[in-house]
Amino acid sequence: MLQNFWYPCEFSSEVTNKPKQIILFNQRFVVYRNTQGQVVMMKDQCPHRGAALSLGWVEDGCIRCPYHGWKFLSDGKCIDIPANAPRTPIPQRAKVQTYPVQEKYGYVWMFYGDLPEAERPSLPTIPESIFSSMHPVSHAHLDAANYMRVMETNLDFAHVIAVHRTSFGQRIPLNSTVKYKVEEQDSSAVAQFTFDSLSSSKSFLNVLLGGRPQVTLRLSFYLPNFTLVEINVGGDSRLNIKFAVLASYCPIDEKTTLVKRTLYRNVLPFSWVDKLFVKLDRALAHEDTVVIESLDPQPLPDMSKEIHVAADALGVSLRKLQQKHLAKNLNLKPNQSESNNSNGYGLESVPTSLLP
Repeated sequence: MLQNFWYPCEFSSEVTNKPKQIILFNQRFVVYRNTQGQVVMMKDQCPHRGAALSLGWVEDGCIRCPYHGWKFLSDGKCIDIPANAPRTPIPQRAKVQTYPVQEKYGYVWMFYGDLPEAERPSLPTIPESIFSSMHPVSHAHLDAANYMRVMETNLDFAHVIAVHRTSFGQRIPLNSTVKYKVEEQDSSAVAQFTFDSLSSSKSFLNVLLGGRPQVTLRLSFYLPNFTLVEINVGGDSRLNIKFAVLASYCPIDEKTTLVKRTLYRNVLPFSWVDKLFVKLDRALAHEDTVVIESLDPQPLPDMSKEIHVAADALGVSLRKLQQKHLAKNLNLKPNQSESNNSNGYGLESVPTSLLP
């Protein structure tokens, strides 16, 4: 698990005054809202006998353990042990580890690391126009696949013509050269690719768009587990259709990922149409899932064990930056591949020739 990063791990709308368990990398966390509506996140383990606090309840903004009723403040400090006599001192060790949280873009972000507040990185900056002019709908699905594999697929321009060949992929020319430039930052990157649709010019949509519509895909990732997909159909034509998909990839374990997606659209911005768009987005995501779950191995292997072409540049950038920060966490140089792989996620050194 990368240290000193913000992890989007739950939809804000899913966090209430009822404790909820979240699992990341086989670690259990509990999240809830206190009486001020603030999100509280703790290790989901009572220091007394190890019970899952997520099975307990919230009382006066505090959380009670389901086993013996110990009561913990939002800073993790125990303030009540029901079985003790009045005024009995509470053990200093009776405290639960807590984690800093923020809410943004409809997600709860947990900071995992030891940096003081002033030194923590900022959350990603997403274009405000997405939220001000587009209608959102969210859903989640579980993939029996490694989170890096799932995340990488959502950054892959070239897979569309094959994985989605029976859906929207048939609009893309099969022989299109996938060529683009990656703009890379310290822990994020973005790339853009434009093509002309193959759909019949007699279709209603294409008539409105003035012929074969131009489609632009802009894909961004933000370590450790967040992506943004922006789809612009029509370019500068009369009817400009836009979609955007925010997604967090929550690694439950090496081979299980809970994906939380928020789809934004500027067409049919009515809540009663949401189910239709969720159904469509789930269908497209399932097309990815069928293939991703078949990948062998699931944890990313040494880069030299897979073949890479120019169209893979954004995915290679993801792997390179993830490895760089993992090495930094381990206080190692990036070429110390044996240790880089110690977290069980298959990350080893990236040959310079493969870097974008």
